[in-house]
Amino acid sequence: MERVRRLIDGLRRNRRTHPQHGRREYSQRVREVAAACEALIETEPASVPSLARRTVDLITTALMYLDDSSGIVGDDLHALMAVHARACAAAPPDPVRLAAWLATLRLDGPGWPDFELRDYAAALGQKGRGELARIVDERAKTAQPEFGRTPFGIRILREQLAELTGDVDRYVAVLAEDLYAASQYLKIATVFRNAGRASDAEQWAQRGLGIGNPIDQDKLRDLYVDLLFERGAADEALALRWQLFDQHPTASHYRDLRCTAERTGDWSGLRDEALKRLHHAAAKQPAFADHLVGVLLDEGEQDEAWRVTVDHPDDLPESRWQQLIDLRQPTHPNDVIEPWQRLIQHRLDASTDKYRYSKAITMLRRLRDAYRAIDYATGFDTYLDDLRERHKRKTSFIAKLDRLAAP
Repeated sequence: MERVRRLIDGLRRNRRTHPQHGRREYSQRVREVAAACEALIETEPASVPSLARRTVDLITTALMYLDDSSGIVGDDLHALMAVHARACAAAPPDPVRLAAWLATLRLDGPGWPDFELRDYAAALGQKGRGELARIVDERAKTAQPEFGRTPFGIRILREQLAELTGDVDRYVAVLAEDLYAASQYLKIATVFRNAGRASDAEQWAQRGLGIGNPIDQDKLRDLYVDLLFERGAADEALALRWQLFDQHPTASHYRDLRCTAERTGDWSGLRDEALKRLHHAAAKQPAFADHLVGVLLDEGEQDEAWRVTVDHPDDLPESRWQQLIDLRQPTHPNDVIEPWQRLIQHRLDASTDKYRYSKAITMLRRLRDAYRAIDYATGFDTYLDDLRERHKRKTSFIAKLDRLAAP
């Protein structure tokens, strides 16, 4: 026990310490505390909730002065919250105090750690839930709207409290108070689906299509498609995929169409039509060319992907060109010489990239390999002479070029 307390004391962080100093060591200390608390649940469970809570408070404060851009310590804190929840389930603390602490974390904290009330359901009990509901209601009376909406902390606690009641309609009613994005519709549709109310789930999923950010929309659409299949409406599901693909012929929507068509057994007859439409889209709007190339590579059509790439030299990102060149060079080295030269020039012109010269040299080595593969080493020497003349004022680059050309 004393060892655990010493470990926890080591999590205090001086706010004057450089934000990037000791991040790895701090993360390791958090993990050691979490492991120690986990072990104590088996031997001294009653002591763990307070120890874990104090640890959470220290880390929450430390993250305000520590550069955790990698998210490592944040992940450690999330794992520690899980340990705290398990400890509270094993040895429930005072439910009123637990409710007050959770409310403070959510309503007054800096935005972390995140937690789910369901993990604390047993420890809170009816008394703790009632206290938490009272706190939320009191805070809601004086809360200032955030962008015209109820503050996030109040909204999420209301939702999670309603979820704990087990009353599906009550939970949905709370969720429906703020239909700001597809994620809310996804929650509602999922709740109804899990409750065996497929018709309600389908209606809510359909209502939410097109609302909110694309990631949540995709998740909601996937759920809606599953619900259509479960109802035996596979044709409707496939029509939905076609509609979206025609509106936005992207690689991800192509894959969604393929997945759905494979479920209906129709993909072999639809594949060529889907590729035809994507070719047409790329011809009309070059921005779709990269999507077409990605799809062709997924379909194993490397030669066709290369032809599309050559037809759209200025419409594809450098990363895509490099991917295609890597695939093409072993079998068609002559084809990649001109693309390599263009990429090298583009990299040398990228004045904001402080690593541009090193990257260009790496590309030059690959270009040299291509010349050697076609037994035309003198062609590479001629190209180097021309490159040196055109960029002779870039002394740092010329120095690297001379080292490359050295025997």
